[in-house]
Amino acid sequence: MQDATWQPPDNDGIRDRTRDKTNLRIDRETRGAIDEAQSSPEAIRARIAEIDAEWNVDRALMMNFAIAATITSSLAMRNLVKHGRLGGWGKLFFTQLGFLAYHSAKRWCPPLPVLRLLGFRSDREIAAERCALQAKLDAKPRH
Repeated sequence: MQDATWQPPDNDGIRDRTRDKTNLRIDRETRGAIDEAQSSPEAIRARIAEIDAEWNVDRALMMNFAIAATITSSLAMRNLVKHGRLGGWGKLFFTQLGFLAYHSAKRWCPPLPVLRLLGFRSDREIAAERCALQAKLDAKPRH
């Protein structure tokens, strides 16, 4: 049974910059999760708990940048100590910082399509599913 109350969020910069094919796959998975959860109030509550713990794409991106920046800055510092210059690792480090700044302004950066392909959703996509599930839970009669 297809859920008629859930709709993908409008005005989502991440969705706007994601390939339609990827958005459609994420939407299908979301609809499937909603359909599966609506079997009982307990299933809905369990799904809400799952999505409350879900990492959105921004959180995954920040972790990605934190790990990569730790590695590249350490290697750049090693180059600085050994050779008196940051070298290629320093350039990569500052490129990563540029990507991070660009993402904060435009909601896009080069790693984003990969994370979307891996299934990471935007905060608005997660919130839309949560609202749809909460509406179903609120509509179910309590015994």
